Amino acid sequence: MLLVPAYATDRDWVDAPLTEAPCEWAPGEGIHLYHFPLSLDSQKARQGLEELGLKWQSHVILLPAQQQFAPRYARINSRCVVPTLVTDGRVTTDTVNILSHLANRFGGKNNGLIIAEDETAVVNEWIDKASSLFIEALTYGDVRGIKKPFPFGNNHGSGQYHQDKVQLLSKLIEEYKDDDILRPAYEKKQAVIEATRAALVTPSQMDAIVETTRAAMAQLEAQLEQGPFGSGGWLASEAFSQADIQWGVVLYRLRWLGLQPLLWQSESRITAYSDRLFARPSFQRGVVRWSRIGRNVVLPMLRFKLLKAMGLEPDV
Repeated sequence: MLLVPAYATDRDWVDAPLTEAPCEWAPGEGIHLYHFPLSLDSQKARQGLEELGLKWQSHVILLPAQQQFAPRYARINSRCVVPTLVTDGRVTTDTVNILSHLANRFGGKNNGLIIAEDETAVVNEWIDKASSLFIEALTYGDVRGIKKPFPFGNNHGSGQYHQDKVQLLSKLIEEYKDDDILRPAYEKKQAVIEATRAALVTPSQMDAIVETTRAAMAQLEAQLEQGPFGSGGWLASEAFSQADIQWGVVLYRLRWLGLQPLLWQSESRITAYSDRLFARPSFQRGVVRWSRIGRNVVLPMLRFKLLKAMGLEPDV
């Protein structure tokens, strides 16, 4: 039974993270982020950039239009996921890796995301706990008794959305069967999607995922009581850290989905922690502003469909 993201159970399904890897397909100058407004991992990367006060250029990859599988983008990030960070023509992938890279390269300039050495192990532990939550299944799967808001309604519960991805990837695998970069990229992505789809359409598995998430929330509540938060610090350190970015976005998504009543009490330390996280300026700029669905998702999708109808494929 798959209770965590597929890539967390079998590392062979995804390529190792890239850090500052030269790429001829990537922009040559400046800081660029390939992302999708509502993507959980994109939200984390955007907040990291905002927390460090960096100027960056946005490249929206429309996931509903399957732009993450476009050959040009797959050559930049063979995982076919968002986000992807590009700094002066060099590619960094995987959200945890992106945030660590940003902190190491830019954190010293404004003391952003810098923690004490003896706090590192605990911070990493809570980063791992957040990363292991099966948020994709909770977002797109049918959770008993929950009516999700637009655009996360239960229309994905049948698994058709993920099945469409599998079919598209099958076509791309055949089309690029002689390409040593694209073919294996599409094959690995197809394996991940097939495993995820199985979890989305099995009610008993979704119930188990909810229980696993509830247990993680109980651990979070205990850490908030016993750790630095109780004395004015943050989740795993006295200073705001990458662990707080990871958990802030997770808690925001769970609230948005209407899952909070299933997972933690409204009068709890988790709620107080969430409110403090959401009020942070970097969260408002990197997460909340990009969550305006009409402006950031609906209108770009309409433009994409119009250009496609005119025979013009929008570039990624």
